[in-house]
Amino acid sequence: MRSQQIRTNFTEFFKARDHRVRPSASLIPQDPTLLLTVAGMVPFKPYFLGEATPEHKRVTSVQKVARTNDIENVGRTTRHLTFFEMLGNFSFGDYFKREAIAWAWELSTTPADKGGLGFDPDRIWATVYEDDDEAFGFWRDETGIPERRIQRRDAKDNFWSTGGSGPCGPCTEIFYDRGPEHGPDGGPIVDESRFLEFWNLVLMQFETDGSGNPELKGSDAIVGPLPAPSIDTGAGLERVAMLLQDVPTVFDTDEFKPMVDLAVDLTGVDYTGQFGEGSPESDTWIRVIAEHARATAFLISDGVLPSNEGRGYVLRRLVRRAVNSARKLGTEASIMTPMMEQVIETMSPSWPDLKTQAQLITKIAQAEEDTFSKTLSTGLVKLGDAMEATKERGSTTLDAETAFTLHDTYGFPVDLTIEIAEEQGLTLDRDAFAEHMEAQRHRARAATKSGREAATTDVYKRAAGAVEGVDFTGYDHVEGDSWIAALIADGDLVQRAEEGDEVEVVLKRTPFYAEGGGQLGDHGVIASDLGRIEVLDTVSPTEGLIVHRGRVVAGEVAVDNDVHAAIDRARRASIARGHTATHILHATIKEMVGDHAAQAGSAIDQGHFRFDFPHFEAISRGQLTELEELVNQRIAADPTVMVREMSQEEARKRGATALFGEKYGDSVRVVTIDDYSMELCGGTHVGHTSEVGLFTVINEGSIANNVRRIEALTGPDAFTHLSKERLIADQVARMLKVPSAEVPGRVEDLLGRVRDAEKALAKARADAVLGQADALLERAEVVGDHRIVTGVVQGADHDALRQLALDLRNRIRHGVVILGTAKEDGKAQLLAAVSSDLVEAGHNAADILRPGAKVVGGGAGGKGDVAQAGGKDGTKIVAAVSTSADEARDRLRG
Repeated sequence: MRSQQIRTNFTEFFKARDHRVRPSASLIPQDPTLLLTVAGMVPFKPYFLGEATPEHKRVTSVQKVARTNDIENVGRTTRHLTFFEMLGNFSFGDYFKREAIAWAWELSTTPADKGGLGFDPDRIWATVYEDDDEAFGFWRDETGIPERRIQRRDAKDNFWSTGGSGPCGPCTEIFYDRGPEHGPDGGPIVDESRFLEFWNLVLMQFETDGSGNPELKGSDAIVGPLPAPSIDTGAGLERVAMLLQDVPTVFDTDEFKPMVDLAVDLTGVDYTGQFGEGSPESDTWIRVIAEHARATAFLISDGVLPSNEGRGYVLRRLVRRAVNSARKLGTEASIMTPMMEQVIETMSPSWPDLKTQAQLITKIAQAEEDTFSKTLSTGLVKLGDAMEATKERGSTTLDAETAFTLHDTYGFPVDLTIEIAEEQGLTLDRDAFAEHMEAQRHRARAATKSGREAATTDVYKRAAGAVEGVDFTGYDHVEGDSWIAALIADGDLVQRAEEGDEVEVVLKRTPFYAEGGGQLGDHGVIASDLGRIEVLDTVSPTEGLIVHRGRVVAGEVAVDNDVHAAIDRARRASIARGHTATHILHATIKEMVGDHAAQAGSAIDQGHFRFDFPHFEAISRGQLTELEELVNQRIAADPTVMVREMSQEEARKRGATALFGEKYGDSVRVVTIDDYSMELCGGTHVGHTSEVGLFTVINEGSIANNVRRIEALTGPDAFTHLSKERLIADQVARMLKVPSAEVPGRVEDLLGRVRDAEKALAKARADAVLGQADALLERAEVVGDHRIVTGVVQGADHDALRQLALDLRNRIRHGVVILGTAKEDGKAQLLAAVSSDLVEAGHNAADILRPGAKVVGGGAGGKGDVAQAGGKDGTKIVAAVSTSADEARDRLRG
């Protein structure tokens, strides 16, 4: 059975059992406690925790998943991957163990031509958590599996959590017997190579605080039971395909083998497909290239871009491991572009976003490979020197500070340092390296530390429980009556607050828009008969909760107070202009430079907004002018900004754009502008584009590798900015006494004259410096067969001083030249030049210059025949030259 048929049979089976089919969420999770989407349940975590109410209690999905906790095992085992697809079915407080087990058995054992997966029922085994007699009984009674094929395991194997805070619970896993040729009999507790797990049913019952690997008995990691027992299952598509296609590894499945084959072609090595002892290391590297290429393409497609931290570092690490694997195989040619093209060709029939983002994926991956190739050259030299020094000391432990410097200064991945060091029989002191990293993080935290005590997730959950759902009225109203459902001050719930207190307010009904989708939160006023709150920000810290942050500016406020909430209308109107303008800009810039330029971030404030997008070069001034013109034409055309609510499935069918990293429910708002823009968006907008008024770009630049940012103004703010620029242009024209249109040419002419004058002045100074050569030669000191020329030269810059020293050295042929100058800023400059015969005899210009450099408070550096030094104290330049001359005499006489 091919992979696409597996996906279809799985989701259709559960769809027939009243499950809604949900599209995969992004690999960038909404959950701030997670770096990447590590499981199929991550998008549904708020439903398991009771923080949000699902529109339907049964869901099925094929979820993209990325995990790097087993990255070192990739390519070394038959099944470990960093990117994979998780087939899952979910129950949010609906069915539980009995149905989950019965349906898993039915789907697994039903023949493929009847909509099942077609596993042989006599080769299926199950495991349950050691104390879960209920699950054991359902397996025995609902499926008919003999008890000997149902095995109990402890929490290490059969208790599941995301690894952070959130839902957790015991699990029951399904295994398939691959046959005696794969290992000994006895079920999964004996051998998990022969008995391969392909489906995990997590029986969600508890919530963990993420403090450790939770266990049911006596663990403080368990916070308590979930609001309602739920089901979260996950079947790895690649493992299922491996078993159903009867191939030895996941790398041999229909959607993986093309990447392996291409990696073999690109490197030109023989691939045996073997594992374990005796298998060639080259096989591992081929599989790393194939697997990491696949993961790279999906991460970039979902909006992850390379960086030195967070998920960007995960992507960078994957690319660099793949490239380094190719280098180990002797391949110097680029691999990422052809690998990305192969992933897109193979996987886009199932994941069309790959084709949509094809240009972005290939460009980003190739740029990262190019960057790493340079890093690799520099880093390998420095690492090689460090390893050689380590061996000379007789040590087998590479210095942690060296590894940290390579990582922090040169961008050389520490995992690569470890791998290369181990190949040379060396180890890294990982604890010491971790201390360096923690010290760095501590410095970063200290630099950004805030004194305000923030509320915790638990406090917000209690606030959400107090309000039992907030009614947002801001699409249709800018003010309205409400009451205070919860108050937070100093990080905890309080009953009242008084003038001067900073507070967070939860209203039952509010017109205030909470920050989201790039749009900043509303400001305004919440007032009662007893007090008044100035709202300075509005946020949504947990799904379904709107929190107004501000200060009590008069009287006092208390829970249950009736209040009137009113937003700052002018600010909202200005932000709405900007938000509509970002949609127009988004569509226009994609038309101009390519579909890859999809919105990668935005921040829309009053009159001003920024728009981030992936692109590989600067937008030229001519392109920016054209962009402004096109956007303003679309604004002036004045189409209606249409806003409709529809199902997410219908919106996607209509071609609506969903932004990276944004979370959308089953019902979504679709904002349509004419025939060029259709986006899923929860923000506020103007009714007609003409209300935007005017649009102008004030800046375009790079904010990260291959990521650009446009900053723009709209409405009155744009007009004010352009008016000021016009006044400046008029002033310059009057100063130059030319019409405004001639200003650029006139300025260019003046700059040319300035450059010519600077060149002439520099030449004059150099000639004046060189003119001192004869006088300096007359004072040369003879020491044996050599001469020493010394002097302090007035008005010489570095280049002139160097030119004079080299000229003098050529004229004396055998000897040393030591020159110095006191610069206009009060600092000292020294330079020494040594003839080639002295260099061959072992004399070094830097060694001669170093004593003089100390006199002026500096140090010397340079090649063997020429050295230079700088110092803070130019008043001691004469003494410095004299000191270095003494050093030269001693060396020549010695």
